Amino acid sequence: MIFANWIEWFPTLLSGLGISLSLTGFIAVIGFPLGLVLGLCATAHNRLTRYFFISFIEIFRGIPLLAVIYIVYFGFPDMGITLSSFATIVVAQSLNIGAYSSEVFRAGILHVGSGQREAAASLGITSVKAFFYIILPQAMKAVPGPLISLMIMMFQSTSLAFSIGVGEMTSKAFSIGSITFEYLEVLVFAGLIYAVLCVTTSRIASNVEENLK
Repeated sequence: MIFANWIEWFPTLLSGLGISLSLTGFIAVIGFPLGLVLGLCATAHNRLTRYFFISFIEIFRGIPLLAVIYIVYFGFPDMGITLSSFATIVVAQSLNIGAYSSEVFRAGILHVGSGQREAAASLGITSVKAFFYIILPQAMKAVPGPLISLMIMMFQSTSLAFSIGVGEMTSKAFSIGSITFEYLEVLVFAGLIYAVLCVTTSRIASNVEENLK
């Protein structure tokens, strides 16, 4: 019976899900602050600084995530930097999600009209204080929904950790399949778990966006 198999496999997949969620948490903690910094630098007044960071962002948005993972895992040791498989995924996906989230933060900052800056200047508020106390708080109201959507993408992308031996949920599903030869059933079951979590989180993101409007 298919459901009997699912009940039997669920604890193993659950252990892999825990690793997938742990990866997602670490990547978010590193990647989103990195994205904020990149987004700020991409809006800098200095043209050289702005172009440098925009180029950095576009490069990491353009390179496939799997290629970034392999660069970190197989290429970094050539520079004397050796990371565990878990740390490799965190570093590689943090660079990737930092590049993507930077566009979210940059759009949020640019969304705040120049009139806000002009009003602050007319009141004698310095540009730095105006940015951190007026512009940035307003910009942050526009980013929670898109950031949650990026977290969903981030969670789904942790399945690529399977490629370098991290025991996340896709890896656990494949291991079960290699023992039982029930690849279709177990991978469909794992896919449904991904789908339920992603759809639920997407609904939460929609509610967050509605409440912030």
